[in-house]
Amino acid sequence: MMDVTLSCSFTGHRIIPQAHFTPLTEKLREVVAIAYRNGTRDFFTGGAMGFDRLAASIVLELKQNHPDVRLHLVLPCEGQEEKWSPDEQEAYRKERAAADTVEVLSPYYYEGCMKVRNQALIDRADMCVAYVTNPRSGAGQTLRMAQKYNVSCVNLADLI
Repeated sequence: MMDVTLSCSFTGHRIIPQAHFTPLTEKLREVVAIAYRNGTRDFFTGGAMGFDRLAASIVLELKQNHPDVRLHLVLPCEGQEEKWSPDEQEAYRKERAAADTVEVLSPYYYEGCMKVRNQALIDRADMCVAYVTNPRSGAGQTLRMAQKYNVSCVNLADLI
């Protein structure tokens, strides 16, 4: 029998309201653990601030006890962090260094590169874990892409 390794992509907002942070973190940790128990080993995130960073940190936490876990960053373009605060840039550098793979889809920013990244995340996913409170956002767009392609989805915003 062949082993099947499943994959999970994350999408969510860059800003997480303080009131949502703790319950969102708890639900995300729970969903990632369930995904792992169900065979997911490859986790993909877009490397943005907010939910992407939170998801990556939880995957890296899981990896401490389960070395078969792999964190993959799918970045829209080189230099996406240039306008971020120094603290956010430092956190981003650490996340990139800790990732198992880093795929940069474009050497530069262009209009539409985020949508290309979002589609790339869904193309790599058997499941999508989202934090979408505003459907008229990039995260909302990514969640709709996942649904369109029949990728199994859970929106944690519905659970907190």
